[in-house]
Amino acid sequence: MFEQTIPTSATPHIVVIEYLGDLIVRGDARPQVTVRLRNGSRDVNLQHEGDTVTISARTDGYITCPLGTTLTIHTVRGDLKLKEVQGAITIGTVYGDVALRTVGPTTLEQTQGDLSVRQVTGDLQAHSVAGDVLIRGVSGAVALQGVGGDLRAEGVAGGLTATGVGADVRLGPPFAPGAVYRVTAGSDLIAYLPADVSLQMTFRSGGQVRSSIPNLPLHESAGETRGVLGAGEATLQAQVGGHVRLRPAEGETATMDELDLDVATEVEGLGAVIEARITEAMAEMEMRLEESLGRVSSDVVRRRVERGAEHARQALEQAAEQARRAAEREAERARLQRERAERRWQRVSGQRPRPRSESVTDEERMRVLRLVEGGKLTPEQAAELLAALEGR
Repeated sequence: MFEQTIPTSATPHIVVIEYLGDLIVRGDARPQVTVRLRNGSRDVNLQHEGDTVTISARTDGYITCPLGTTLTIHTVRGDLKLKEVQGAITIGTVYGDVALRTVGPTTLEQTQGDLSVRQVTGDLQAHSVAGDVLIRGVSGAVALQGVGGDLRAEGVAGGLTATGVGADVRLGPPFAPGAVYRVTAGSDLIAYLPADVSLQMTFRSGGQVRSSIPNLPLHESAGETRGVLGAGEATLQAQVGGHVRLRPAEGETATMDELDLDVATEVEGLGAVIEARITEAMAEMEMRLEESLGRVSSDVVRRRVERGAEHARQALEQAAEQARRAAEREAERARLQRERAERRWQRVSGQRPRPRSESVTDEERMRVLRLVEGGKLTPEQAAELLAALEGR
């Protein structure tokens, strides 16, 4: 395992050239940058000049940095998770999923997976997302171009422009006065509107436009459906290939949460536990190796023992990493399957899903994940159990 700490100011600039695995970056109150890798120093190129730190790595990595860090990431071959990095963030290409939690203004060029966002201070731009997008809480404007899956957004204060959304769109409040929300999507649009919203709406749809909002007259003219609530201070414009549904916002928060990546975050925590136990096991193995080598007089035998120990160490690390990634993949797959099944059910029945009587507690989730760690459950079985608990 590689670890290096570099003293910096409170506002350094980190440049990530390329990570061949997953990358996690977290903000920290201390004026320093710490880089950790699962493998050794041969897998990293780390340079620093003044307040600029440049990193490339051929494995998974974990970086802690000051809260005010400015971050430039060119390429990540796995998943990318950023948390509490308040400086400007620029991301090039990510081949896995992207998760943003409590970050500064962010620009993302391309991700081949899903994009999950919670709390951005400033604007958010994403030019190409192959999977689904979940956005909850952006103080500035959101601009999305090319979303391959579903889009769900709420808490966007500065307006929204989303073009080329391939599947369904769900929009939640607030629809801030003076802000404009524009959507182009290939499937359905559902908008959840508060009772006190001030909004003017224009829709072009391939299907029907239906409203369950009291006192909202809709008028059709020249292929458009229009409506106004209150003084019409905010603007919602949408062109969709499917239906448009306007519904009251009350009681819909749980529905908007369903695309979250919290399961993946919990698996990430389990990965840290597994890694700590592996480190302990490796330390014990090295101690026993030293004792054995002390009793070996032949250099040939000594070298053979050392090579065997190194192979065992590498196999142990590889097995742990495969288990962690498998658990993440299966948890995410179960989440997506659950949501798609619910979407199909809603389309057929025209009903809302039944409210959950009780959400899964953190203790229950960690209990399931510990069973995976102990080998009593496979990642697939754990994902199914979590899904069942969520829907009980």
